Amino acid sequence: MLLSDSPFMQNEAIQYSIELAKRMNSKLVFLLLLAFEPSGNVPNEIESIIGMGAGAMEVLKKYSEPYQDVGLTIEAAVKIGNPRSELVKFLAESGMFQTIVWGGRPELVHQKSHWLARINEIVKCSVVVPVKKISLRAEM
Repeated sequence: MLLSDSPFMQNEAIQYSIELAKRMNSKLVFLLLLAFEPSGNVPNEIESIIGMGAGAMEVLKKYSEPYQDVGLTIEAAVKIGNPRSELVKFLAESGMFQTIVWGGRPELVHQKSHWLARINEIVKCSVVVPVKKISLRAEM
């Protein structure tokens, strides 16, 4: 699963997820969790949620379309609400995942106030945060 709480996914995470899914011979799920807290104005909130969901699905399609021909089953899902709660519900509905790849901004994982910082409390699979590696080589 490639997980993010922002419509902007890191290219390193996308590439890592695709290669990992190929090696594991499994499907790849793009899951976008959008934070939303209800305020009580139901008609406007419903329209807002529908708009957020439709826009987010379009973004996920743009990310996944270039990889439709790589021999993987690719699915996309958007959940709106409390990200931590929505992840738990999605995992309960979808079954167990072997690996979750964080596709959002890598620095968020280290912020104690971010919901992702305590993800190990709610998931039993490994969580990977791919970062771009820089190799330094010296010629002698």
